[in-house]
Amino acid sequence: MKNASQHRPRARSNAPLSQHPPGIGTLLDPGMLYIDGFLTPDQCARILHELDSASWERSLTYQPQQDGEYLDLALPLRVSQTAHQQSFSAGLRAMLRGVERRIERLFGVPPAYLEAWQAADYPQHGRFGYHLDAGYFDDDPAGDRVLTFLVYLTTPLKGGGTHFLNLDQYVTAEAGRLVVWENLFPDGRSNPDRIHAGTPVLRGRKTTLVNWQRQRVCRT
Repeated sequence: MKNASQHRPRARSNAPLSQHPPGIGTLLDPGMLYIDGFLTPDQCARILHELDSASWERSLTYQPQQDGEYLDLALPLRVSQTAHQQSFSAGLRAMLRGVERRIERLFGVPPAYLEAWQAADYPQHGRFGYHLDAGYFDDDPAGDRVLTFLVYLTTPLKGGGTHFLNLDQYVTAEAGRLVVWENLFPDGRSNPDRIHAGTPVLRGRKTTLVNWQRQRVCRT
């Protein structure tokens, strides 16, 4: 298994990630990179403090049904709690606007193309089994998920990294690290090589922030 902390070539341009400045981040695979120190320790601590007052609920997964519809279901696949942006404090929403401005500068993604933010908290033994972030939104007015932006807010004592199954690429969960990957081929089909899992937290806790760029405007 390849560990991202031990594999640090320089990033190169890969559309749509080609809009970020050359040399920023560490390339893991064409269309997938990470940036260490995207958030400072102080920023992580402030966000975690603000999340204490958010509304947390059991995490759900978006699953296809026999009739072709998708439902959000509580399944053993995912052991965590989720807080949605609508329950975030005004202070946290202001901080996230700053994060979005940085994402726009680095990756050319206007905030209007981003979903609402989600935070996830994984206790010891928490996990999120293998899944894709895209391929479920053909009929959505905003289209499918182009890019995933995953930020680790804590560093688990053991485990809890993100494993990309088909690439056998493991990204260590480190506080302040941003991981970005393309979910779609240029023709808009979901890329199966982006199947990934939040591996079990063996010791400690993991808290993350995540957002997704859509193909079209999704905020009014």
